[in-house]
Amino acid sequence: MKKYSISNKDLIVFFAVTFGLTILMGFAMSMAYPLYSVGAFPLIQMYYPALGAVIALSLNKELRKEIPKNFFSTYILLVIVLISYLLIKLFIFHQAPDGGVNFAVLISSIVLFAAYSSDEKEKIDRFGLKFQKNLKESAYHIALFILLYLSCLLIASLIGGEFGEFVAPFKNSRTWIRLLTLPLSFFASYPIFFGEEYGWRYFLQPALQERIGKRKGVLLLGLIWGIWHLPINMFYYSPETPFYSVLSQLVACISYSVFFGYVYMKTENIWTLSIIHFLNNNLGHVLYDISGTNMVISWESILFQLVIFSVIYIPFLLSKAYRNSPNLNINADEYKELDI
Repeated sequence: MKKYSISNKDLIVFFAVTFGLTILMGFAMSMAYPLYSVGAFPLIQMYYPALGAVIALSLNKELRKEIPKNFFSTYILLVIVLISYLLIKLFIFHQAPDGGVNFAVLISSIVLFAAYSSDEKEKIDRFGLKFQKNLKESAYHIALFILLYLSCLLIASLIGGEFGEFVAPFKNSRTWIRLLTLPLSFFASYPIFFGEEYGWRYFLQPALQERIGKRKGVLLLGLIWGIWHLPINMFYYSPETPFYSVLSQLVACISYSVFFGYVYMKTENIWTLSIIHFLNNNLGHVLYDISGTNMVISWESILFQLVIFSVIYIPFLLSKAYRNSPNLNINADEYKELDI
């Protein structure tokens, strides 16, 4: 299947939507903190990258007739409703929106699945939304991520002399029950993880790699991805040590960008990345009740994180996948010439 290059205009629209909304909602987040719980803001912010990609693709005159309209239009509407709910709840009713937003995410999961099912399969496939693509390869890389994630925890525990704490959760039947029910949580919340991965991996990664090369492109993506988290770092992850939180976020995002980018090039399945992103955000909580909020971060912890991630994730830059020509998106100009 021939591919298409994302234009500079498409990129401008993507960045304007993704970062424009992040900045505006960041100001709203700063106004709400610390009077109210701001946990709803990070959840809704995760929708923005895919929103930027969806709007950019929808505004592209050459692609407009080929997009999965039901899925794209439903996604745009859902984000508008979620943002409106959050702002109304906070600034009109003066109530924390956290519980209601979690329910709204569940509803959005159901509604988005219905829209997905109603669209033409060919259009779903053309715009990187096919779930069944490269399933064996996807299953392998999901298992690989779990192994790497646990390896990070194991290395950290060995260095810190806390191996007993590493193995303790696996001796608890409650942990295994939570692990077995984890897939249900994914299906109840997948739009937020799809929201990041469709924007960063499907849309932006190929665009950057086409312009500056595979390795530089994925590293730049990690930098952009990390900076995008700024409001969350300041008012949610670590309000007491925001500067260190930003540095820690950059280490994590650049490292994960290398591995996630590798997985996407190997599988070309955005849902695989959504599952991996979900596991990254939830395994720590399931195993060790790590919330990731209101942390106090030090220079030592950042250096510790840098060493471990450099050992586990950065070496994927040397893989064969990063030496091949980049995968791009489908070119609407070439549709008529293809026998798809």
